[in-house]
Amino acid sequence: MTTGDHSLAARLSRAARWPFRREQPLAPPRKALIMQPCCLGQVMLTTPLLAALSEAFPEARFDWAISDWALPAIGSNPRITRTIRSGPGDLAQNSSEQNQSLLETMRAEGYDTCFIPSRSSDAARLAQKAGIAQRVGLNGHDPAPGGGSEQTATLYLSLAAAVGVDEAILQAAEMEFTPTDVDRTAVTRWLVEEFDWLGDVPLVVLHPGGGDNPAQTNHAKRWPTQRFARLANHLTRVYGARVIVVGTAEERPLANQVVGMMSAAAVNRAGLMGLGQLGALSELASLYVGNDAGSTYVAVATGCPTLVIYGPNTPTLDVPATARGRVQTLWQPYEGAFDWANGVPVEQAVAAADELLAAHSATTGTPLENTIT
Repeated sequence: MTTGDHSLAARLSRAARWPFRREQPLAPPRKALIMQPCCLGQVMLTTPLLAALSEAFPEARFDWAISDWALPAIGSNPRITRTIRSGPGDLAQNSSEQNQSLLETMRAEGYDTCFIPSRSSDAARLAQKAGIAQRVGLNGHDPAPGGGSEQTATLYLSLAAAVGVDEAILQAAEMEFTPTDVDRTAVTRWLVEEFDWLGDVPLVVLHPGGGDNPAQTNHAKRWPTQRFARLANHLTRVYGARVIVVGTAEERPLANQVVGMMSAAAVNRAGLMGLGQLGALSELASLYVGNDAGSTYVAVATGCPTLVIYGPNTPTLDVPATARGRVQTLWQPYEGAFDWANGVPVEQAVAAADELLAAHSATTGTPLENTIT
């Protein structure tokens, strides 16, 4: 582990604490539990921590305490031995019976280490009651060493730095999502047999929804549907792109609005595919456009060129963690109450989408043959 004051590992290790064994150095984990139950975006931003720990300690076992809501994000991750049900959503919303069931499972597993990326007092108490001697969490006062603004995924990696993970591993860690072979087969079959897409034109995925999770509802982060439609019209007109609009069953009317405003045909798959199939679809797509939402992070984690549009939240802390450079984030600064009238304009999104498609074409060696000049 690099010891220079300005190295990533050194900065991160200062952000972590092990509050109940402070006087002793941390031991390498052998059987560890990650407690990050909710929500989808935060769980995805924790997958770099899992990747770093798994690479540094290949003989160790890593389990994950996860909510029903966020389980699809990591349920098929090959680095995880077991997922433990933590409840329907956030720990703070659990009943005493649900927390007791979780506690008994944790105690029975006999973990030597528990990593707690979120500053959850409920998670810390459960880990302590379960008798897990080595508990690694974040400093409860500052958002980052020195009160700075370390990105969330980077800050979560401080827990790996605290147990001695090498800086090269920390630098390479990024979000991961692994669709199952069943999901990949189902998506491929649908694309070929029903959507009639053979890879000869760009495949674009749009998700106009987001902003719903057990902790909060924030629909203000949704880029206006008419702007999604105008962007899609540009992509179909200029590149001959095929467009698929995705989302949850509750977001199906929203997706219908986008499809209905488009000048070219598009397909509404909202409510017809789970997160695994969305990931499999993203693996094949030329471009994914979505709001600041957990499902967008899944697209990034598959390596799909992704355009993330931010509204009231700034793209400084909770940004997708990837080392592949296939992501563009758009945001417009504002004063006072947020209003999309002053948010990301269509023209800015068009320019970013064009750039991502061009880079994807250059990387894959597939020319944009349908470009209209």
